[in-house]
Amino acid sequence: MNRRLTVLTLTAAAMLALSGCSGDPNGGASGDGGSSDQTVAEACTQVNDVMTEATAGLQDIDPADPAGAASALRTISDGMGDAAASVTNAEVSDILPDLQTAFSSAADTMEAVAGGETERAAELNDSISDVQTSFQRFTELCGTE
Repeated sequence: MNRRLTVLTLTAAAMLALSGCSGDPNGGASGDGGSSDQTVAEACTQVNDVMTEATAGLQDIDPADPAGAASALRTISDGMGDAAASVTNAEVSDILPDLQTAFSSAADTMEAVAGGETERAAELNDSISDVQTSFQRFTELCGTE
């Protein structure tokens, strides 16, 4: 039980750290992403708006509430899917499937833990790593701080 609480606390802390990274994309470069007229900066702003809205719920996560964490992660994953459907800049849209998959995987794992599959708690490390890697790619392209 203590191990489960520790893992959930670490997960919540990691997700909260990510929510602090969803600032304005001031450093995003402008450019044509292919056949789209949408610039990288415009696409980043669009995705950043989704990230900001979705991660707002992460601030209220109770580390002892894996179901709440799973719900917040699922909201982010769904938001990434919505953003992917509307972003037309190729550079930014290339990042979104990995970002959505990473958040979806984290949500799946948290849902399993919330459902009593505590042996899956170890998978959270991989999910968190995938989220961080994907978010880093977004941060590098969009220049968020």
